[in-house]
This record gives sequence, C-alpha cells and structure tokens, in this order.
Amino acid sequence: MFGVSPDSATGRRLEPVPAKVNPAGGKGNHLTLALVLGAVPLLLANWFIVATILAPGCVVLYEGGNITECAGGFSEEQMTGVSGLIALVMLVIQIGLIVLVSRRIRSGPQ
Repeated sequence: MFGVSPDSATGRRLEPVPAKVNPAGGKGNHLTLALVLGAVPLLLANWFIVATILAPGCVVLYEGGNITECAGGFSEEQMTGVSGLIALVMLVIQIGLIVLVSRRIRSGPQ
C-alpha cells in the first residue's frame, strides 16, 4: 500500500489543511509571566532609587526623638510616600515601554 490512502478507494481527495500559526511564536505567555514576576522587584528598585535621590539628607531634628526632616521641609513619612508614588509611575512607564518594544519585535521588519 505504498502511496495509497484508505480514502483513495472511495474516490475522495484529501484537502490540505492550513496549519495554525502563532505569530508571537509562543513568547506572549513568557512576556506576561516575566512582567508579573518582575513587577515587584522592579517597583522596589524604583522606590529605592527615587528615595535615594529625593532624600539623601534626612536628618534627626533633635536627639531625643524620632522626628526627621528631609529636603524641602518634608518629613520622612511624606518623603517615603512621595517616593513610592513616583516609583509606581515609573513602573507603569517601564511596563508600557517593555510591552511596546516587545510588540515591535514580534511584528518584525516591515
């Protein structure tokens, strides 16, 4: 039975079926997983960098207490909150750029 299929005996012809092609090559799930797993460490790194830049000189106002003053007259708690918000905005921008670059790479040369 070389070259003879079971359908040839009944007179039917087999039609070629197009294969399903994934344009992303299966990398879309990897990118999503990487973004989810990398978001928290990236946020912490952003927060540390922003806090280091904004508050290099937080000093204790008096020796007996826990009150500190940072640049611009903000307290340490206010500076922590502001640096956290800036780090969150930086994270959103970084994730947006990662998604845009990955889409451009997946679409290939045009």
